[in-house]
Amino acid sequence: MDRLIKEERGLTLLELMFASGVLAMTLSLLFGSMMSVSLANDATEGRAVAVTQVSSVMEELRATSSDELLSYVPPQFEGLGTAEMVEVRCYNAGGETLSFPVSTENLTAPLPNPLQVECIVRWYDERGRHYSYNVSEWIYR
Repeated sequence: MDRLIKEERGLTLLELMFASGVLAMTLSLLFGSMMSVSLANDATEGRAVAVTQVSSVMEELRATSSDELLSYVPPQFEGLGTAEMVEVRCYNAGGETLSFPVSTENLTAPLPNPLQVECIVRWYDERGRHYSYNVSEWIYR
């Protein structure tokens, strides 16, 4: 009887390998989910910065007079990642796209009232993923 108790104590090599495999798989899943949360956080933070930038551009456009609107130059922002670009464009009465600043050569007729203005922010993150955020709004003159 004493002999059976001594042989049942401890773990076999197979049991240790199985337990370490389960532990390794659990840790890899845990770290993988932590990385996913971190990447989602970066994307959400970038989107929040882009929303702020687009909002400031649209506020500037609303406060701009009709005469100054055609010569509006979109600001250069930073803070989103690499190759950040801000594009502001409007649509004339024929539906053609005009990018700001609008050259008078491209303007064949006066701009409609209300004027549809679109602001687009594009950027790449550190891993090379492409993101964009755009807003379209009607501006009354």
